[in-house]
Amino acid sequence: MSDWQQMNDEEVERHFNPRVAAPDAAQHLEHFISESAAARNRQDMRRNVSYGPHPREVYDIFPGPVGSPMHVFIHGGYWRALSKDEHSFVAEPFAGAGATVVLINYPLCPEVTLDGLVESVMRGIAHAAQHAADYGASSDGIHLSGHSAGAHLSAVAVAHDWTTHGLPADLIRSAALLSGIFDPRAAMRTSINAEIGLTAEVAARNNILTDNFTPRSGIDLLVAAGGDEPEGWIDQSSSYARLHGVKREVMLVPGTNHFTLMEAVADPKSALTRTMLSMMGL
Repeated sequence: MSDWQQMNDEEVERHFNPRVAAPDAAQHLEHFISESAAARNRQDMRRNVSYGPHPREVYDIFPGPVGSPMHVFIHGGYWRALSKDEHSFVAEPFAGAGATVVLINYPLCPEVTLDGLVESVMRGIAHAAQHAADYGASSDGIHLSGHSAGAHLSAVAVAHDWTTHGLPADLIRSAALLSGIFDPRAAMRTSINAEIGLTAEVAARNNILTDNFTPRSGIDLLVAAGGDEPEGWIDQSSSYARLHGVKREVMLVPGTNHFTLMEAVADPKSALTRTMLSMMGL
């Protein structure tokens, strides 16, 4: 059980609002935008492939060699902000190593509930997997990563029954959960919930720190967080790994906060990214 429940409201805000914990967050997000624009100019890519009726139900594809493993990345933003477009830079180390990379967009809260948002992302992953061969990628399973709220959504995906989409039960081969918020009930006690609109019922239903979200067997899981993040936020990752028996040790990347962790992901020489690539056989 995470100890956020024993914190007062000020402590919860400090531990669970990343823009409070990292006062220079706006500068890092501007860096994400500029680096992503540059990455799109450098990389061959296909933008805004539709996987559903909502305008945000689209994804971008950075193609790799024929038969390459598919890596699907899910962006963060506390379920209520950002998009794939600020995260194009994440594709480069994986595309450069020979993967086909898919960056998924999804509708945001409060226009949709967290339940509806989860359904969109699962549909997007399924669509990308079903069309892997069309994009030149291997159809032999996919590899997944997500940051922040995207890590929460990735954690849903590793527990999801993919046979309901006509896909193999072992669709997900590996997943990297990067600085995740796994218990939405903690988010309810932050000022951000005024934008998310979580209710107690929806938050409890999407709480990954329960046996309802036990990962399916055979998935190679990596849980990571920034070494400089607040203890309460880091505890989300350690609690997930402990509850669900993750074999790999939680990786705390030294000198990184919630945002600069993604700069480590963008560095193909970082220990984090080298581990993620090795999990994909690259």
